[in-house]
Amino acid sequence: MLSFAAGAAIVSLVLTVSVFTISRGYLLGQRERSAQRLADADADFVASRLAVPGMTPAAALSAVDPPADTILLLDWRGGWTSSDPAVPARAPSEHLAESPREGAPTRPTTIRNQPYLVTAMPLDGGTLYEFAPIVELRDTLRVLRTVLVISGLAATLGGALLGLWASGRVLRPLRSLAGTAASIAGGNLDSRLPEQGDRDLRPILSSFNTMVDSLQRRIERERRFVGDVTHELRTPLTTLVTSVGLLGKHAEEMPERPRTALRLVEGELAHLRGMVEDLLTLARTEAGLHHDDEAPVSTRDLLAHVLGERAAPVLDADGDGRVRGHKLALIRAFTNLVDNAEQHGGGVTGVELSTSADSVVVAVDDAGPGVPEGERERIFERFATGRAARGSTSGNGLGLALVAEAVRANGGTVECVTAPGGGARFVVRLPRDHGEGDGAVAASAAEPQT
Repeated sequence: MLSFAAGAAIVSLVLTVSVFTISRGYLLGQRERSAQRLADADADFVASRLAVPGMTPAAALSAVDPPADTILLLDWRGGWTSSDPAVPARAPSEHLAESPREGAPTRPTTIRNQPYLVTAMPLDGGTLYEFAPIVELRDTLRVLRTVLVISGLAATLGGALLGLWASGRVLRPLRSLAGTAASIAGGNLDSRLPEQGDRDLRPILSSFNTMVDSLQRRIERERRFVGDVTHELRTPLTTLVTSVGLLGKHAEEMPERPRTALRLVEGELAHLRGMVEDLLTLARTEAGLHHDDEAPVSTRDLLAHVLGERAAPVLDADGDGRVRGHKLALIRAFTNLVDNAEQHGGGVTGVELSTSADSVVVAVDDAGPGVPEGERERIFERFATGRAARGSTSGNGLGLALVAEAVRANGGTVECVTAPGGGARFVVRLPRDHGEGDGAVAASAAEPQT
């Protein structure tokens, strides 16, 4: 838009200056030629009158019938005579900055604050100076200048509006492309660009949609592969767990080294079993398969249930923080957040529940060192443990991935920021169910609310 406006302003300026200059030169040239013709005729007439015996210069000038406001100044045999009593009869040099030369073209001057063109015509024994008024020409040029300036401003404004319209028309598909790309980046792989009538944009849109289709198929294949492999591992893993459990019943009868090895195997099997269960849960959530139907859910009750089994802050709420979603998925998300704070963040220091006009916000703070900004998005990916930031080597890197997917499946978002008192704060935002209003509640490990 700015380029259109700047271009229109430059074109308008060039046209305005050009038109005014050409018009001024043309009109002034016409007026000069007219003044010269009139001065030549008046000079002939005055010369003929002065040739009459006994004719005085004043009588000769009074016999001339010039146009209104025209002033005649006669230099005759060393004496000066003026046709206008208000104009002193004296040399033109006293009226002009520079006296015009006889026979020279007319030149502009000012008398009594009014513009004139003065022409010097030679006579036998003197010179006739004729001052022709150009007030009308001056006013005409002023009107022309005003019209041109207004037209230039209007053209500039029109160029800006045209640029706004054109840029909006050109950038609209690009904005749609950016919005769709952002939606896909946010996990909505079903987003596609609508078809456009523009022939130049149609191949780009088609290529983009084809690329997204290919990406979606690839991700779905990977999800199915992970789900299938995890499901296939579940049966032999259950058999292994059962077998090791039976061996564990006789662990006291074993020598020290086999008993130690058995305990290590039990720990690793428990870790592997948890990871397989998390992968299955993640695969079901990504596929939109839930164990319960979507229904109104009290966030306050879910948090109270999750915190009730832990030495975590007591939650006291003035309202429900009601949302519409899958209860079991939300319980799993809040449980993982609290477990993450206890296992990797030095414990939960505060849990806050607040509501706005359109959302319910849950914040979980911990006492850990926090998460560097460069890792705050990566920790929600699969198998991302954030060990450098949290100083922990435990966990399988799926807990926060499950949180992100469960929250996304319920129409919300989750992010990691810095808590007011230091440490990490995990913030979950869910769409509010307007079936019931609520307020804001907070829980703090140091000072629980009552």
